[in-house]
Amino acid sequence: MTDARPPRDAQRRRVYLAETPLPGRKLPALDQCAAFVDTVVGSLWWELRFPHLTMADVPRLRPGHGARQAFYCELPSGPAITLPRRYRTTGVVLHELCHWALARDDDLPNHGRTFARLLLDATEEFGGAPRADALAESYRAQRVHVAKPPRLGPDGRLRYGWDERLRLGRGRLFDVHCHDGDGNGNSTGTTTCVRARFDGWGRGGATLRLRRQDETVVVRASSVWDVRRVPDARATPRR
Repeated sequence: MTDARPPRDAQRRRVYLAETPLPGRKLPALDQCAAFVDTVVGSLWWELRFPHLTMADVPRLRPGHGARQAFYCELPSGPAITLPRRYRTTGVVLHELCHWALARDDDLPNHGRTFARLLLDATEEFGGAPRADALAESYRAQRVHVAKPPRLGPDGRLRYGWDERLRLGRGRLFDVHCHDGDGNGNSTGTTTCVRARFDGWGRGGATLRLRRQDETVVVRASSVWDVRRVPDARATPRR
């Protein structure tokens, strides 16, 4: 849980408009949807990104009788995806699985840049490059902003959202995780975590400026593999 209100979901409508022409393969029955979910969550691609979300944790699929659209939600019994018959396609299932994957990241917009990037990557992996290219073109047509690709951490896991957190969090307190370098642009195999306030980007976005008390810390953007918000006593609490 973060210490600020959830960010505005500014590009929700644009994301929907971009996806509408590209519904994907039809999955008329819920058991077909469930088999596709198992294919995605059981893949190495998924494990490299979300190892904490396993086959044992997959959302329950609900038929959605009377529901106007598909949606992901958290119920007392666990996560669930509602799939009315007309929305049972590979594209919609991937969309809702992306919501599940990012459900803990409540400091990011529901359909923000990170979500758009994850859905694009998932579409390429499970729908093929031509379909991903079509989605990318549709994103451009609808002016959907897309985050940078995920960054590889020292544990071999790919992490999303570092750039969008910084974009939304100027002046906020972060743990910025970086690969250490030898001064010549080469990684030494060790990492550093800098806890500081994000003060802005350097020229061309090549560096980050961080404030730690009266000290300015400059970090190469290419060395950053994760950024996480830190609860901040200076922030306005939720009501």
